[in-house]
Amino acid sequence: MLDRTTPPAIQQTSFSFRKPAELILANGTPLYIIEAAGLDAVRIDFVFTAGQCHQSRKLQALFACRMLREGCRGYSAAEFAERLDYYGAWLELSVSMNRSFVTLYTLKKHFASTIELVQRMLTEPSYSEEQFNTVRANNKAQLLVSLQKGDVQAMRALRHSIYGPEHPCGMNATPEDYDTLRVTDAIDFYRRYYGSHTCQIYLSGDVDSGVLEQVEALFGREAWGSEVKSEELRVKSSLLADAHSETPKQDVQFIPHPTAVQDSIRMGCLLMDVTDADYLPMRVLAAVLGGYFGSRLMKNIREEKGYTYHIGADLVTNTSQTLFLIHCEAQAGKASEVIDEVRREMQRLQAEPISDEELCMVRNYMTGEICRNYESAFALTDAYIFIHSLGLPIEHIEHTLEAIGSTDATRLQQLAQRYLRPEMLHCVVASSTSPAQQL
Repeated sequence: MLDRTTPPAIQQTSFSFRKPAELILANGTPLYIIEAAGLDAVRIDFVFTAGQCHQSRKLQALFACRMLREGCRGYSAAEFAERLDYYGAWLELSVSMNRSFVTLYTLKKHFASTIELVQRMLTEPSYSEEQFNTVRANNKAQLLVSLQKGDVQAMRALRHSIYGPEHPCGMNATPEDYDTLRVTDAIDFYRRYYGSHTCQIYLSGDVDSGVLEQVEALFGREAWGSEVKSEELRVKSSLLADAHSETPKQDVQFIPHPTAVQDSIRMGCLLMDVTDADYLPMRVLAAVLGGYFGSRLMKNIREEKGYTYHIGADLVTNTSQTLFLIHCEAQAGKASEVIDEVRREMQRLQAEPISDEELCMVRNYMTGEICRNYESAFALTDAYIFIHSLGLPIEHIEHTLEAIGSTDATRLQQLAQRYLRPEMLHCVVASSTSPAQQL
């Protein structure tokens, strides 16, 4: 008879994740394929080496990408959207620090029709000035609304403080930047950076020979677009911020926000490059501090103090240089107490080794999250886009699991002593209360 009062023993296991098949098309464009037969849906991603770090003025990369869907040869913006809707397809456009992304989700039976639309969009966009003015006005209005939010204000101020005004990550767009942007700025960026030489294609889902042939016919036989090569567009080392400054940071920066009902708190600093040997073990330490529901910060600041509903600690990789970020929305007037408790928990991790029980819980949580997050072909595609974009090895997921399982309490304490230094944190608070009232 089973003894249901005793949990089963935890057993070590190993995982391997499917790697994408790689082809080089006739025009030199890399194509990565992850198949999921029987899904009846296909996703295709076009990843261009064309991000914010390549632009000559604010918003240029964003609008070059955003305007692609606003009409092309043979279709107005409305007609293009109607055709996508007719086929039940979904199109996503986004821009990161060093990449631009065009992603199409479509039913397999309509792939030929929808991929032809995307081919026209990428190779012959209209960049209508009338549509540009409409999109620009809408985006400016969205920014004005966002700027009324404390969390947005705090995050913008933190990035500016950490990276400085000359780094792409520290440059915050203003409403005036929208007013001075012209459609020619978007066109210039498109002509310089969008083309087969700056592109990687990812094909996932129910991929068969017919789907592959259509992609090769439309995007792989001849060179198209920009003649600049991806290797010519690497981020310059001069754009890397100083991650090792030993100068203690100034006092907390308070941003007045009269209508705020909560204090928006953002704390952070730059750490190592993602290729550094400390990066993967540091992910474990960040999880212990604030990476899951049972973390140190959640237990202290949420459960014991009741200052917040949620608080988290993350390693952010907008560039290859890791940003250590702590974020929460706290009870109004309690920001100083929250910041003090965050610093105290960091100091505890420096002074006290993590118990075996806690470390086991964190390992199991992180392992489970990785397995859950990467169980589908589409999710694996996201993972490999991230891996390729940051120049990580193809075995990065396996290396992450190995680090989770092998990093011990001694190593984590050493990492805490090296990186979790409260005096190095930039701290920003957007609040309706003054700094004097916080004391």
